[in-house]
Amino acid sequence: MSETMICTACHGPITDRAMKAADKLYHEDHFLCCVCTISLKSGTVYTKNSELYCESDYMSKFVPVCARCDKYITQECVRAMDKTWHPEHFQCYGCLVQFSGSSMSYREKDSHPYCDNCYTDTVLHKCGGCNKPITDRALKAFDTQWHVTCFVCVQCQTTFEGSKNFYSVEGQPVCGACAGVTDE
Repeated sequence: MSETMICTACHGPITDRAMKAADKLYHEDHFLCCVCTISLKSGTVYTKNSELYCESDYMSKFVPVCARCDKYITQECVRAMDKTWHPEHFQCYGCLVQFSGSSMSYREKDSHPYCDNCYTDTVLHKCGGCNKPITDRALKAFDTQWHVTCFVCVQCQTTFEGSKNFYSVEGQPVCGACAGVTDE
């Protein structure tokens, strides 16, 4: 005597053709994607948590999307900056060098990864005196960022570090002594 086949979806007996996925049997009419209800009789069938999915719905629900190309990642995946990336697409926003497979670190700015060089060159403020990136202490004067050691009197080259006042003479920093101002 043959064993009766039971449909996983309706729990009724299957007397005609049975469809099978993940060792479970279904009536042809019940072999449907749980999201869009398209028939899964032809094409690829995906299962997860005992549910049936068409390829499109399975991918959109469970497969990560690359932050750079917006395509599904079906192989190796890099997770960084709360995003997923194809390894070859996780690269510096400035120079396009790849971070995957290398020992390079990255820095984030405006949701983009940068290598140290590009971060320094494109993101960091430049000093108003030497035009080099400011990576440590800075001060702001004349609507410009300055290295503390670069903000000096244009006449005598004295720094203003340590609360010395400066004066603006023709848009340039000048110390009190050079400006002819005496301390009282």
